[in-house]
Amino acid sequence: MVHGSVDRAAGMIRIARNLSDYRVLRYDRRGYGRSQTDSKSVSFEEHVDDLENLIRDVPTVVFGHSYGGSVALGAAERENKSILAVVCYEAPRGWEEWWPPPPPVDVEPGDAAEHFVRRMIGESRWEALPPRSRQRLRSQGPLMVHELDTQTTQRYVIADIKAPIYVGVGALSGPHAQRAAELTVQEAVRGSLVRIPGAKHDAPMSHASQIAAIIRKAIDGVF
Repeated sequence: MVHGSVDRAAGMIRIARNLSDYRVLRYDRRGYGRSQTDSKSVSFEEHVDDLENLIRDVPTVVFGHSYGGSVALGAAERENKSILAVVCYEAPRGWEEWWPPPPPVDVEPGDAAEHFVRRMIGESRWEALPPRSRQRLRSQGPLMVHELDTQTTQRYVIADIKAPIYVGVGALSGPHAQRAAELTVQEAVRGSLVRIPGAKHDAPMSHASQIAAIIRKAIDGVF
């Protein structure tokens, strides 16, 4: 399970609990949670390398949320034979001219991160967070902006991925997310689109059982 920006492995725990009959690997991508580092920003390709190093030769269905979905798709494009299927939820298509651009340089990264989280979880949930949690999320702003910047260049080609791709999108998510999901399925050699009723971008937390059901469908399709 590959988490997105301004998140960590803990954000996947509800999905993992719905898949307790399987071996589930959640990990903090470099720069987040227990994988925080003071080194230079990690490139997209390095995140893909990390994922492949964790998978090794174990037959795997990979789930990725948001930027984590891009990492999962990037690994699948390398024709890693251990990746049997990919489930991605609202992976961005930042290279498209119609996709919203990263925050401009005059926007403070912490403010950008706060705006992103407020929009994702809602104002009331943000205000209910302890000050320490809000500060932690704001501190991930520079990394979030860096990861958005890496997505302005196309890093993988969906049509080159041979493994089946299950694409999830929230029914309440905006038009950019809907268009991205539909295009990804159209371009896939074997693609399936699943819209989750009542869900938005934070579905791994708010609709964990529905996300787990998509993952189970992918597992059933390859094992």
